[in-house]
Amino acid sequence: MWEKFFTDFSFMENPELSDLRQMAKKDEIPNRYGIPVYHSKIKSRSAKFTEYHYEITPDLETLFQEVFQHYQSRKWIKVERNIGQSPENSFRQLYIVPSEYARLAFMMTHNNFDPVGQKDPDIYIAAFPDWPDRRILVFPNLHFTMILGSDYYGESKMAGLRMAMHIMREERGGIGLHAGSKIYRVKNAQGQLTERGALIFGLSGTGKTTISVNSHNLVAPEGVEILQDDINMLTTKGNSYGTEKNFYVKTDSVSSTPELQDACLAEDAILENVYVSPEGEIDFDNMSISTNGRAVINRRRIPNTSDRIDLPQVNFFLFNTRRYDIPPVGKLTGPAQAAAFFMLGESTITSADDPTRVGETTRVVGFDPFIINKPEKSGNRLYEILSNHPIDVYIVNTGKIGGLDGIKITPEVTLKIVENIARGTIKWQYNEDLGYEIPVEVPGLDLSRFDPYRIYGKEEYKNMMEALRNDRRKHLQQFPDLYDQIKESI
Repeated sequence: MWEKFFTDFSFMENPELSDLRQMAKKDEIPNRYGIPVYHSKIKSRSAKFTEYHYEITPDLETLFQEVFQHYQSRKWIKVERNIGQSPENSFRQLYIVPSEYARLAFMMTHNNFDPVGQKDPDIYIAAFPDWPDRRILVFPNLHFTMILGSDYYGESKMAGLRMAMHIMREERGGIGLHAGSKIYRVKNAQGQLTERGALIFGLSGTGKTTISVNSHNLVAPEGVEILQDDINMLTTKGNSYGTEKNFYVKTDSVSSTPELQDACLAEDAILENVYVSPEGEIDFDNMSISTNGRAVINRRRIPNTSDRIDLPQVNFFLFNTRRYDIPPVGKLTGPAQAAAFFMLGESTITSADDPTRVGETTRVVGFDPFIINKPEKSGNRLYEILSNHPIDVYIVNTGKIGGLDGIKITPEVTLKIVENIARGTIKWQYNEDLGYEIPVEVPGLDLSRFDPYRIYGKEEYKNMMEALRNDRRKHLQQFPDLYDQIKESI
């Protein structure tokens, strides 16, 4: 029955971007920049309303029938797009939405690639934004997602990317990763110009986008090439494929990042749930509409981007976290420990997540809330890939040392650390309490003020880390199929 959604409605197929914007004009919030700004009813992804189904039950068949009958007289838009641009590893996506919600088709078309050649869809998404009950129904075996009662673009965007990551793990032998990507062209410790590919992970508020788009003020012939800011597909060969034509960024901090702010105010940007004053001024710092303002921006408007989105070789991972009790950076001991910290996905809750729980520890496997099932399969797959490729993995703490009112690790410090990681110029030493390496020398930086032993005291800190490592080991035990060597690496 679900296939009828894609065949039996009255469709306008693949309208031009300009036509979609014209169709969505009625929803635009006027502003002095003349760019499309939309305010959705639902302001964020509906994680609590998301269900995973592996068979079509009679109740679901009844729901399909009810939805079909309710919507069959409406006019629809059908958009066919590509996730990724590589012939070797892309995903054809078919997206349908009622014509009254042309803004969603407009954003989807702007954010993804034109389809190339004739190919059956890999992924199907049907959006019913004004259905009275909010339910996000994910059918992994069918590669189909049904969005009921949400008009938030991020829900539609991630429906495709979530399914693509699932297909990558289950059918293509690799793993989809919630991570940005970039290439560093830097001189190494021997003064030789080298290229180093990085994947940058992190939950909201940990600086993933900040690091992904930053130039580190490098001067030619050194520099960076920014590839992606959200989802990458890591293969068994140690390379990664990008997914999106443009960037979908959170706008709460773009006013402090000129490169992003300029892109967000450019003529080809699309803004969602961003405040516009009665005078038509766009104010990214005003959160009265939502703390989850978003923008689809043309990635080429960000300095140091190029046409390509794929990373030919991954050399290192950055696991961004915000904690109060670990040094600004650490180097993990090998593939097993890297997979363990991937499974832990540690950070602390920020005001953007929940103002009432700021500072509490949170853990999300892979720093990725979109893993469909059996997350230990992702941990095991990552371990297998890292075991066959020399990819270094680092924990980068972008929080504070010493508690909520402790010493802030500033972006300038973090960016200098990452630059030195790319160069390979940090001197490391194994730390018995943490169980991994920490720096003893970082060129251009004095990290002594962030030394947790000085802040907490040697004995107290030793006990803190022992308790933390025991808690981590206990946490990993909830994944029975996770490889033993991963559980034992902490």
